[in-house]
Amino acid sequence: MVTELWFLAGTLSRWALFAGLFVAVGAVAFKLVVLRRFPGFEAETEAEAETVGVAPERLAARIGGLAVLLAGAGALGRLAAEVSLFRDPFEPLAAEVRLLVAGTSWGRAWLGQITAVVLSGLAFALASVRGPQAEFGWIAAMAGVALLAYTPALAGHAAGAEHFVTPAITADTFHMVAGGAWLGTLAVMAGVLYLGRRRGASISRRRIVDWISAFSPLALGSAAVIAVTGLFAAWLHLGAVSALWTESYGRTLGLKLLVLLGIVGCGAYNWRRAPGRVVEAGDPPRLPPTVTLELSAAGLILLVTAILTGTTPPAH
Repeated sequence: MVTELWFLAGTLSRWALFAGLFVAVGAVAFKLVVLRRFPGFEAETEAEAETVGVAPERLAARIGGLAVLLAGAGALGRLAAEVSLFRDPFEPLAAEVRLLVAGTSWGRAWLGQITAVVLSGLAFALASVRGPQAEFGWIAAMAGVALLAYTPALAGHAAGAEHFVTPAITADTFHMVAGGAWLGTLAVMAGVLYLGRRRGASISRRRIVDWISAFSPLALGSAAVIAVTGLFAAWLHLGAVSALWTESYGRTLGLKLLVLLGIVGCGAYNWRRAPGRVVEAGDPPRLPPTVTLELSAAGLILLVTAILTGTTPPAH
């Protein structure tokens, strides 16, 4: 019973890590791709936005900072779960933690995650303030988030693959970044619009449509990267097609693919219909309800991924 509880704790911790990572990547992508083309809320002047503290890039930095805190909580939860599952009851707890962190490749990857969390958190905090230092904060946030996106592959199935370890780690990293660039950016965009409206920003339909237009090519490109890297990982870890229905790893992967198809369907609908739905909606203007459905499915697929990463692949 205790083992099952710690496995559940490890699964939820991995979910928190992945969710925080996705949104942190999304905050950076929102700044680089969407706000680079369409800064501000458009219905108000830049001076007005700064006065009430609702400049979109500052709100995105705050969301990114909260996401990094969530990732950090997930990393700490993972450490607790790993120690509790594999510790020797006859050894001191401190010695067990020290051995896991300093003496294993998993522990070194975990240290990299904590380093990335601290760096990214400080960087997002700097990016959320007024002044020229905010740009430096965004540059540091890019570096920290890039490191954070790299670490799960070092502690996961990619690093444990029997063949093509370096391509597997590279593909896994691109898979995580692409997922964050798609679903994380959508979450940040929705969060910025929600927080901006709560803080009194006047947001026009035109600006929402502009942001969707800037986001759509990013989402399409990210979906393509996810498809290619996901197929490579499935080929590497499954070993045989029959494992999709004969192994627990394969069945969990099949569930992930099913949820992903639902997300793709929502994304395709939003790509074609969301601008028109925003224009037709009443006041205040907002993203269509299908965006909420897409983000809910994203949370579910991250949970399935957390279970999948805790399951031994048949090819290992």
